[in-house]
Amino acid sequence: MGFQVLGFGLPLLLLAWALLSGSALAWLLALASQAAGLLAERWFFFAQARHPQNIYYQAVS
Repeated sequence: MGFQVLGFGLPLLLLAWALLSGSALAWLLALASQAAGLLAERWFFFAQARHPQNIYYQAVS
């Protein structure tokens, strides 16, 4: 849930703030928060090590 908030929810709020205020800082914060959220999600995916191809090959053998 945290990845979705950090990767999508917070950037949407920051982009709305940027559009309303014209602040360049809000655009940069939205970019940074989305990048951090997506990187954290990818790290968690690989750290969890439950990839579909691994599950498939374990079932075949």
